[in-house]
Amino acid sequence: MATLIVRVRPGETRIARKGEDGRLQDFAIYRDQSAGLVGDVFLGRVKKVIPAMEAAFVGIGADRDGFLALPEARPQQYMGGGEAPRDRIADHVHEGEAVLVQVLAAARDGKGAKLTRRVNVTGAFLVLTPGDPGIRVSKRIRDDAERNRLRALLSGLLKGDEGCVVRSGAEGAGAKTLQGEIDLLRARWADIQGHAAEQSPPALVSGDVPATIQFLTENGHGGLIKIVVDDPITAGRLENDLKILDALPPGGVERAPTSADVFELQGIADEVASLMSADVRLPGGGSLIIEETAAVTTVDVNTGGTGGGRAGDVALSTNLQAMKEIARQMRLRNLAGLIVIDFVSMSGKDGPGRMVTALKDVLALDPASPQVLGTTRGGLLEVTRPRRRPPLSTQVMAPCPVCQTGRAEAPLSVGYRALDRVLAEVWAQPSLIPALRAHPSVTCALKDEGQAALDEMESKLGQPLELVPDEAIAPGQFRVEPAQR
Repeated sequence: MATLIVRVRPGETRIARKGEDGRLQDFAIYRDQSAGLVGDVFLGRVKKVIPAMEAAFVGIGADRDGFLALPEARPQQYMGGGEAPRDRIADHVHEGEAVLVQVLAAARDGKGAKLTRRVNVTGAFLVLTPGDPGIRVSKRIRDDAERNRLRALLSGLLKGDEGCVVRSGAEGAGAKTLQGEIDLLRARWADIQGHAAEQSPPALVSGDVPATIQFLTENGHGGLIKIVVDDPITAGRLENDLKILDALPPGGVERAPTSADVFELQGIADEVASLMSADVRLPGGGSLIIEETAAVTTVDVNTGGTGGGRAGDVALSTNLQAMKEIARQMRLRNLAGLIVIDFVSMSGKDGPGRMVTALKDVLALDPASPQVLGTTRGGLLEVTRPRRRPPLSTQVMAPCPVCQTGRAEAPLSVGYRALDRVLAEVWAQPSLIPALRAHPSVTCALKDEGQAALDEMESKLGQPLELVPDEAIAPGQFRVEPAQR
């Protein structure tokens, strides 16, 4: 059984799932300025239609226009079979048109978000597809009798113009649970339509879904024993939402002390901090080196000079440990796109095949449904994983301001960490009137992208927070000191 741990700070919520063994299973960061993530719905404006590409560019208020390809511009998904459609992008959108679109893949590396016009509303058990009828059951539900039961049950609950995707978490769910979720998803869809009718493009219209509900929607809530939250307001809202969903875990929602780091109390702070390291140690003495680039993520498996047995046995043991840890790191770091694994060479022709099978087995429960492509002629193991959210590294890190080639903690990440320290200092010394001294890049980031977080912090303090830009302080450092008043 797993425990969900929710750490709420101004501008940022961090959520971790911890297994019975005390190790992290899932992790995510949600920030105030994160609109444009997978699942967000926008009322956009078609900027340009490009017939040669059979695509259009749609303005959604982001730095770069979103990309709408022909298959995603169609009102219903083409499922194959029969003659392929002969439509063109111009049959579905025209320049200047206001269109309701949803983000399929977040913007990154200079590319705009990938969009679709087939908006869906995701819940814990189902994905409601308004205007796109049909019931599609997750392949992870393998029992034919259960698949047929769910189809029969849902066919009586959906309206004529509605469809749904049945998620693996719906296995065993009853009519009351599914009806409750359908009602909730219909209400969210009505909210989206209502917001769209009131707005002028570009505008985000998908509303404010709480971070913890987003996390459970993306990663599932099966096996949860309890949820620990360090913010009383968040805890109360979450408990109410989960009761409505009939998804409250057996241990309920537990309030952790506000004036302490809940990650430290739960013994996962060090493991969370290690997610920014390229080096990952394996139980048997080996290691992984994870390197992310714009085009590909590489994972190098090393034995670490371990002994105590024949070389072939050491290689096999290290590789099997590596497959388990790689699958885990994919989820924790939200690695996506093409992932290439250089595992330790093994004797015998069946070695690569064993690694493919081992990796498929441990990836079977990943909600992102990665695909193991197999091994190349050079012996590298290739995997693709859908990009549902930005990789953890791009949320926290940025190009190093000193060397310009490496990566360093982004100014906004430093700013959020500094606000966290301010809170800790005030909790420890209630009479303190704090000031935050940091590099100008950090203070500027807080006043710009982090303004909402800064406002929330000042609300908690009951007074303005003095920000002191100081070129003498390194970009990744800061000081909390008494304000000069």
